[in-house]
Amino acid sequence: MRIEKEEFEKTVDRYSDALLRSVYTYCHDIDDAKDIVQETFIKYLKTAPDLIDEKHRKAWLLRTAINLAKDQTSSFWATKRSKMQETADDSEPDPMLGCEIWLLVSQLPAKDRLVIELYYREDCTLAQIAEITGSKPSTIASRLEKARKRLKKMYNS
Repeated sequence: MRIEKEEFEKTVDRYSDALLRSVYTYCHDIDDAKDIVQETFIKYLKTAPDLIDEKHRKAWLLRTAINLAKDQTSSFWATKRSKMQETADDSEPDPMLGCEIWLLVSQLPAKDRLVIELYYREDCTLAQIAEITGSKPSTIASRLEKARKRLKKMYNS
């Protein structure tokens, strides 16, 4: 199956921001997140998956982007670079954070950040998040509950 130019452009326009936010919550580097989103759309264009509807398209794109982010963040280079960045003084404001609660979310472990991002910003159901992440819905529900408790504790501190 071949993807038409107009369909591809609409897909990019519709999902770029959502993918960027989701990937960013995972990798915490805006440049890496942009690269991963671009790579996701290239993969989408090359594979031209036969998807039933827009929900499936969104799920495929999110799952692909998150898998690429996982691969990127677990690579040798990424782990070495993140250690170097921890020692550097980065005083620039974070472009993806807009309020205090999202600042707290950014301090959660990657898996918790991702669940919060998909649930609250992307309006995904627990079942959709489970499908996207390759986890069980019960695991996602538990992770979401624990993340909420952590956020509440962090907020009240």
